[in-house]
Amino acid sequence: MNAFRRNFSRVHFVVCSDDISWCRENLSRQKNLSFSEGKSYRVDLAILSLCNHTLTTVGTFGWWAGWLAGGVTTYYRNFAPKSAIAYKGLNIADHFWPNWIPMTD
Repeated sequence: MNAFRRNFSRVHFVVCSDDISWCRENLSRQKNLSFSEGKSYRVDLAILSLCNHTLTTVGTFGWWAGWLAGGVTTYYRNFAPKSAIAYKGLNIADHFWPNWIPMTD
């Protein structure tokens, strides 16, 4: 979030999640933030597709949000330990667009 604040003016974050209570507990102190609550995943994806940029988690929902929105998309590079089954047969270059920006710890 800080990288977006440094690189863009007038930043506002929209949080869509299937665990909005966790998001509220962990993100509520952030500035310029709105939570999408009580909406279907279809509505959340439509909202995210209208955003200028995307800060996403790893998964198909986040992937589609980033692809539909365009702009700058960031994702968490180290989403699982390298020994995890999630990496078995996974070529990261096949999953993430080359212009998407990986975040690290």
